[in-house]
Amino acid sequence: MKVKHGFSAVVMFVSCFTALPAMAATFEVPRSFEIMYVDLESSRQFGNDFKVNVDEGPHQIVVRFNKILRSGGDSQTFQSEPIVLDLQFQSDTYLSLKAPYISTVRQAEDNVKEPQFSIVDEVSGQEIDYKQQMLTKKSGLQNTRDFVTEVERLTAKNSMKVNASSAGPDVAPVRMSDDVELQMMQFWYNQSDKVTRKNIRVWIADDLYKPEVSSIQFEMSTFWFNKADKQSQQAFQQWLIKE
Repeated sequence: MKVKHGFSAVVMFVSCFTALPAMAATFEVPRSFEIMYVDLESSRQFGNDFKVNVDEGPHQIVVRFNKILRSGGDSQTFQSEPIVLDLQFQSDTYLSLKAPYISTVRQAEDNVKEPQFSIVDEVSGQEIDYKQQMLTKKSGLQNTRDFVTEVERLTAKNSMKVNASSAGPDVAPVRMSDDVELQMMQFWYNQSDKVTRKNIRVWIADDLYKPEVSSIQFEMSTFWFNKADKQSQQAFQQWLIKE
């Protein structure tokens, strides 16, 4: 009996570890850059400022050039605007952002305006293709800026431009008004495939529902639904019925 109990304990112990979700991919930046957000969540929830682990699939990662140069007892900080990267991760992918070494003020100032880098797959050693967008420079205190909202508006605005200029399946119109939350809910729903649209509808009926495979479209749709007031939520639900 003691052996059986011991074996059962070992099985339960191993099962606890095998049940944990495995992180399938890694993204890393050099010390002259920082990772700000992963799918609009703080990078500290995924790892740290320089390396994060993510699941297999598409991810939106926000980085920026962030360099401190010291001369004597003085130091000077150089920061670029946040850069939004749309990356695709396969199982066991290890992507690294590669950037030139910065040692002078002139080099740092140039990188603040236009950061120079490439993204390399460490497994194959090849550079990869990726989509890049950069926030517009703003004056004033940077620590008071709501970067998450700025990134949402930038990606939504540019995606709408792409959709308007390219042929494709019919897309339900987005009502142009001051109701930003409603517009964003409609926009991300329109960006979703059939499975994700079904998941969004089910989640609205049961906010405890979690799809087997999530996506940025599902996460953004639910984010804006939670952010919206009751009137906008009802307007979105009515819009879905007509959809």
